[in-house]
Amino acid sequence: MRNQPPRFYIIGSLLLVGLILAISLIVIGIRQVGNGPITTGNGNTNGNANGSGTSITIPPVPGGRALYVSPSGNDDNDGSVAHPFATIQKAADEVKPGTTVHVQPGTYNDAVLVETDGTANARITFVSDKKWEAKIKTTNDDIPWTTKADYIDIVGFDISSEGSTDGVVNYGSYTRTISNRIHDIPGKCDNIGGSGVTDSNYNSHDNDIIGNVVFHIGDTYPKLCEYVHAIYHSNARGHIVNNIAYDNAGVGINLWHAATDTVVSNNLVFNNQEHGISVGTNKSDNDGDKGDNFIVSNNIVIHNAILGIRERKGVGSHDQFLNNIVYGNGYAAFGDEDREWPSAADSKDEGTITQPIQFVNFKEDGTGDFHLLPGSPGIDDGTKVGAPTNDFDGKPRPQGKGIDIGPFES
Repeated sequence: MRNQPPRFYIIGSLLLVGLILAISLIVIGIRQVGNGPITTGNGNTNGNANGSGTSITIPPVPGGRALYVSPSGNDDNDGSVAHPFATIQKAADEVKPGTTVHVQPGTYNDAVLVETDGTANARITFVSDKKWEAKIKTTNDDIPWTTKADYIDIVGFDISSEGSTDGVVNYGSYTRTISNRIHDIPGKCDNIGGSGVTDSNYNSHDNDIIGNVVFHIGDTYPKLCEYVHAIYHSNARGHIVNNIAYDNAGVGINLWHAATDTVVSNNLVFNNQEHGISVGTNKSDNDGDKGDNFIVSNNIVIHNAILGIRERKGVGSHDQFLNNIVYGNGYAAFGDEDREWPSAADSKDEGTITQPIQFVNFKEDGTGDFHLLPGSPGIDDGTKVGAPTNDFDGKPRPQGKGIDIGPFES
């Protein structure tokens, strides 16, 4: 695995400057890769009222172990429900394939590093048993959560930091970052950059970012920083679905480096200071190969400062931009790095909607209700291509005659 943390718009490496660089849903449980395991909710993204506190039930792995963490615990305990650990790190040091770590409400100031692999049939899961009520907050430059292992799930946490470059960094493969509230990560506005959540390590693959709310990433906000992004995906395949990304200094959802064959669907992306969604591949990070076969579908991408959806140069000719709602962005709905459309790869968009979406209660500060009103142009007008099986609330898709656009199914 790459030991270097994720870095954005990298031109030179830190070492050599100038070198070009299937579990089913139970209450909100985990579904197979690409299908969002999202809690209930009312579209309120900031954790107030009904946004937090929802119980999260994770189906246990047969034969797997359960460990418990509580602010009232002790790391000399055995980690049982009656005698929990005090830190998530102690549980991370004790996990084996099939372990579920249950984290109780409270604030945890120690950074977490996961280095033990799960397996395809025995994933390791860390879960806040009450959505967003287990708060991981570092008060220095430590990244709150780093995963250097495969088959790991991170579910339901509130994650922030007063000094770190990133909120969650995944170096493994088959990781899933699910239903977390990731916010107030300062990043670093230079070519070191930062992110709310990133799938790093260019050789990793098949990582999913599902149903997260990511905001206030980059301490320059509302000033643009092109190096600090909300969601950053840097490797092959995977699903970026049902997320809400707003009020960030750079891009809402950014695919780059070794990204290829990735699905970006049913997200809500607004008020970001660069682009809403950007897809591309740096061939020098991808064994000289062009990225291709990106699917960007059913997203709501509005009020971003430059482009709504960008396709960077150097990708193949099989990308699909389908049934997105895109309007109110600063320069144009779609474009490549020269802001031309069709793009340099001759990509075109299909089924695009440019009329107002009609939310129940849109608020630019993220405190609104982002379900769709009856009669919204996004209801039943999405495509099945790339659509996750469930919505942000955990409801199966579709509920009506067709797939709804955005993270919520009406």
